[in-house]
Amino acid sequence: MAAADPTHAYSGYLDCLADADEYAAAELAIGLLDAGVPAERVLLDLVAPAQAEVGERWARNEWSVAQEHAATHISEQVVAAVAAHARPRPTGGRVVVACMDGEWHALPPRLVAEVLRLRGWQVTFLGASVPAAHLVSYLHRYDAHAVALACALPMRLPHAHRMIEACRRSDVPVVVGGRGFGADGRWARRLGVAWAPDAPAAAELVADERALRGV
Repeated sequence: MAAADPTHAYSGYLDCLADADEYAAAELAIGLLDAGVPAERVLLDLVAPAQAEVGERWARNEWSVAQEHAATHISEQVVAAVAAHARPRPTGGRVVVACMDGEWHALPPRLVAEVLRLRGWQVTFLGASVPAAHLVSYLHRYDAHAVALACALPMRLPHAHRMIEACRRSDVPVVVGGRGFGADGRWARRLGVAWAPDAPAAAELVADERALRGV
């Protein structure tokens, strides 16, 4: 049985990622759920910090691109397993979550999507690199309460500006996140859009329509 605390299970989970052991990683996460740990804590206190460490190891040249990709894939599978185990029922409106056009770091926004789902929203996760025109077409087809957009790289900010403006023209409130907007969200403020530093903050913004619309 996994320790009933994600912080205690963290080093073991990292070992699973280092060994590319998908089954052990999933078993550890599900063991936490079975021990009574809320799914949101498993996602935010285990998967999210482990993935941040994976990125740091890649940046320090301790891990190859192949190792980073393998670890990311495993964490994506673990997120899917946790979501399937939790099976929350939606009680709120639809929230669309997507990466900016040209943005391929899809796991952080996936975590945001799952936290929103756990908090009762009906979530559509569009994944990596969504062209602005396709996003707007989707928003026109479905009545979205809000859209959450992720940007990990500052070089994608011109795409971000176009996507934000396109969503605004569709009258859909926008919340953004990711390192591309600066560690303190300064570029989001420049664009006049609501910024969330993490998944819980994004969920709180989505639930507060006045804050979301800046009124």
